Amino acid sequence: MTNRDRIHRRGSLWLNSVLVNYPSQAMPAAVVPYARERFNEALDRSAGKSLPVRLPDDEMALVPLTDDTVLPGPETWLDTRQNPRLLSTLVREAVFRQLRHIAETRGIYKVVGRKPPTVETLKDFGLVPAHLGLPPWLTKRVVITFETRIVELPGAGPTVVLTCVQRLRTIIGANCEELTAAGVGLIGSYVSQWAARPDPALDDRLEIAGRVVSVEGGVLTLADHAGGPDRIPATEAFLEPTRANFDSVVEELTQRRAERIIAEITRREADWRWGEVVQKRVERAFDFIRGAELWLARGVPLELGPLLGEGAPFPSAHQFPKPILSFDPGGRHSDAWAQRTLDKVGPYDRQTFEAKRLRIAVVCEASQRGRTSEVVAAFLEGMPDVRSSKGLVPHETGLVGRFRLQQASVEFFEVSAATGEAYADAARRAMSMAAERDQPWDLGILQVRREWKELPEASSPYWMAKATFLKRDVPTQALATEMMHLSAFEQACALANASLATYAKLGGKPWLLRTKGSTDHELVFGLGSSTRKTGRKGAGERVVGITTVFSSEGNYLLDAHTGAVPFQEYPACLTEVLRKAVTRVRDENAWRPRDSVRLVFHAFTQVRRETAEAVAQAVQDLGLDRVTFAFLHVAEDHPWTLLDLSARSGKCAFGPERGQAIELGEREWLVSLTGRQQVKADGQGIPAPVLLRLHGDSTFKDMLYLSRQVSDFACHSWRTFGPSRAPITLLYADEIAKQLAGLEQTAAWDRDAVTGRIMRKPWFL
Repeated sequence: MTNRDRIHRRGSLWLNSVLVNYPSQAMPAAVVPYARERFNEALDRSAGKSLPVRLPDDEMALVPLTDDTVLPGPETWLDTRQNPRLLSTLVREAVFRQLRHIAETRGIYKVVGRKPPTVETLKDFGLVPAHLGLPPWLTKRVVITFETRIVELPGAGPTVVLTCVQRLRTIIGANCEELTAAGVGLIGSYVSQWAARPDPALDDRLEIAGRVVSVEGGVLTLADHAGGPDRIPATEAFLEPTRANFDSVVEELTQRRAERIIAEITRREADWRWGEVVQKRVERAFDFIRGAELWLARGVPLELGPLLGEGAPFPSAHQFPKPILSFDPGGRHSDAWAQRTLDKVGPYDRQTFEAKRLRIAVVCEASQRGRTSEVVAAFLEGMPDVRSSKGLVPHETGLVGRFRLQQASVEFFEVSAATGEAYADAARRAMSMAAERDQPWDLGILQVRREWKELPEASSPYWMAKATFLKRDVPTQALATEMMHLSAFEQACALANASLATYAKLGGKPWLLRTKGSTDHELVFGLGSSTRKTGRKGAGERVVGITTVFSSEGNYLLDAHTGAVPFQEYPACLTEVLRKAVTRVRDENAWRPRDSVRLVFHAFTQVRRETAEAVAQAVQDLGLDRVTFAFLHVAEDHPWTLLDLSARSGKCAFGPERGQAIELGEREWLVSLTGRQQVKADGQGIPAPVLLRLHGDSTFKDMLYLSRQVSDFACHSWRTFGPSRAPITLLYADEIAKQLAGLEQTAAWDRDAVTGRIMRKPWFL
């Protein structure tokens, strides 16, 4: 049975969108040459009488909205079936005009976005009920966004749909003077000020003003204000409305009742996010739009069709099965369940892995020595007596047993103060001991606290100790104090994942993807990025992260990568790493000049044309005659919600199943990389799919193959036994970029360390 045979259609799927019917008549318009100044002038000065819409071939249409509209040219008629993008724009603007009208006449919400149309309700729908006793300015509101998209429906061709997304926004409406009077501390927090929008049709918005360093005489003194005033009146400043700040204000106002109040609000938010509730809210929003008399143009009404769900037209749907993993080079042991097979037969490279007896240095606070030693023992030897209600034993044999290692040698290095310098000094003591004994460490274990994540990297115990170990080619594994206080089963699950990541950091290969034979050679690249900032305001420095390179089996080519470089230097660096990766693999596998080669690129952002051109030039220089490319944007930010209406029970009712995929068009697919089975906490809500968008310069265009590959690579992380939210190509690349950015902020780091032996292992997991 082929991979394609195993992909089958699923019913009962539902998308948060409604069909837009093509108008029965053509659209009146005046078509004139496009010019940016002319377009903006028409948009700003039409006073709601006409709408400019850009057309292909450097033209634009002025569409009349009222009977008395005077057009700047002869009136013509445009068929929207020949131009779905014209219809999409007109639908978006019609919805915006209606929302603006309702906001002005009824005052039930305010309009906060135009592209796409977005409103914020002025009530909280019971998310913060009155019986909790909180002031009305401390609440949660619903933000509703409508977007238009073009999808391919079977037998219907390009079709415009209107999507609806709803999310929650935290509101802290009291100004900083009122908060100070209520006893809320502001020092160290970021505050905002109201600012007018360039578009007069939109309501004002809060913009970050800076971080408070002092409060005196009703005036806030700010740092990180990026050219804005360094002092502002407390009456004009508002605490940044984050969840953490919201909880802090609740704690200050309610004292002993705070924990119960926050738990109640969290529960109501969780209920608000469940699938059936999401579906009903979206249906009500579309009923509201249907109930209004909306016009696309003069004399042309907007007509909405049915929801994209059961009983209505629906894009082609598929189900990608969980990939089969290989646990030995000969292919004798394969399974979709990684943990079960590892415990049964061991890792893929069990016959060739060198470091069988590990030497481990543990750095911990002296006050945490006893608990840390217990958890390290459980990490190494397992927790055989801890199992789930269904009999699952997540960490039965520990790192040593699961990966067929010998008893480890462990030394502790305690610190009396939880500071960065103390942790770095402990790591240096460990390295000195190893040098004296001429016995290098295989692994450093760091006992950490989650609160340290808020510290600057330059003073963080975690980052400073990690940098000290890594520059001596010793990978590290962090064990959080908070994890040590979890329930036994939760702790066992956490240690199981940590053991998997640790084995990979040591250079081990737990498993690979089992793939079908192919006439094509293939490499898969992950293009990750990270933005480095010294503060909240300002553009910051964009750092493009290391490019990861994988074979089609998911084998990580560790020594083929770029450095973390400024964005403008990235195409040249990518070209060089591409040459090295292809040359190495071509030589190792004896590729011939006429062999078919496929290069697949995954990116969290749309691939720039300069990057695509750099790849094409690199391949041309290599002399490969038959090469195809696929540039795939893996987007997490999009307007789509996917529900499975057949899943009406369980912890995540109506949530999609992992691997469910929707074909939105020739170059766009939705894929659920995690599903309802992976939802662990009540507050998570339904899992969100990723949107896969194929770049127009791609020469390999099999979206079914590419989507299935992304789904498989999301189940191939050596950081966790469960599916990940993104393919490892991007998870690994972004993690490398993030960790290098953190390491470079520490005094203990040496940039030359990136060329060391450790960087040829997945140290970042």
